[in-house]
Amino acid sequence: MFAFPVPEMIKTNDIHLAVYRAGPPPEKARAVVLFLHGFPDLAFTWRHQFPALARAGYCVIAPDMRGYGRSDKPRDRAAYGMGMLARDITGLLDHYWVERAIIIGHDWGALINWSLPFYCPERLQAIGNLNVPFIPRGSIAPVALFAKSFGPQMYIVQFQDEGLCEAIFEDDIERTMRFFMRRPKPRSGKGGGAFSTPDLDLVRWLEGPIEKWPGEDFLPPRELAVYTEAFRAGGMLGPLHYYRNMDANWADMERFQPLGGKPSIDIPALMITADLDGVCPAHLADGKEAFFTNYQRIDMRGSGHWMQQEKPQEVNDILLSWLDGIVSRRSRRPADRIR
Repeated sequence: MFAFPVPEMIKTNDIHLAVYRAGPPPEKARAVVLFLHGFPDLAFTWRHQFPALARAGYCVIAPDMRGYGRSDKPRDRAAYGMGMLARDITGLLDHYWVERAIIIGHDWGALINWSLPFYCPERLQAIGNLNVPFIPRGSIAPVALFAKSFGPQMYIVQFQDEGLCEAIFEDDIERTMRFFMRRPKPRSGKGGGAFSTPDLDLVRWLEGPIEKWPGEDFLPPRELAVYTEAFRAGGMLGPLHYYRNMDANWADMERFQPLGGKPSIDIPALMITADLDGVCPAHLADGKEAFFTNYQRIDMRGSGHWMQQEKPQEVNDILLSWLDGIVSRRSRRPADRIR
């Protein structure tokens, strides 16, 4: 049985990140694959992908993102802006002497990854994302748009009030993790977990009866304990600060995507959708190929928001096939390294 690696603590961008690695070293690997997790998650979310990619000859790397797990947790909300997160990633690559990597993200990790072609395109060999599609910059700041579209109870709107949701989520961390980490019930045709609540009022649903929560538990006790212990120790301030930077990120993106302009991304990109994801249904990816010169979309059936954990073999098969295509199109020299 594969044991998830012990983390290395590295210094990057004036903080320490807990980084997990498997497979050959970068200089001997077919390529370097860097995984980015989302909310509320950990590098541990990629435990099913690590052994499959390592066996295939890839150097696999995943950090606990800042604010999460064993990584540092700055308290200032400005420390979680997109430019800062991009510098964490380039600093991580610098630490391992990797010039370019294939980066794969889920949830907030996908949002970050879709932004990297603007912040640091020279460090990307390819990007692949799960569940969350590319979202070009719109004319309205995100929080106001969410409030207008879904109402003030929508979780991203509520998350803006610092301290309110931290107290609720941290009151019973095991219950909170059970609420988020759920999958669709078999043959239900409906999503599971917090992101499939009908009105996206996560706070009200969390505090309601468990038997009415969407979907079903999927983490065995030992794996649930990993999440419970990590968030009990680290709290929810840092993770929620990601959402509190959405408007600032939107404003900063104007220098890359001015209103009226259409971004064109030349880096090879993969999008995997999930038909039962309540907050990011597959149709949100419709038409996004227009922003890319090399784009592949795969629609997964029967999966909710946590596809890398719900359907790990299917995700691994998709990733390995895509990675093989990316690697076969480049020279057969070892992974790029800074010279």
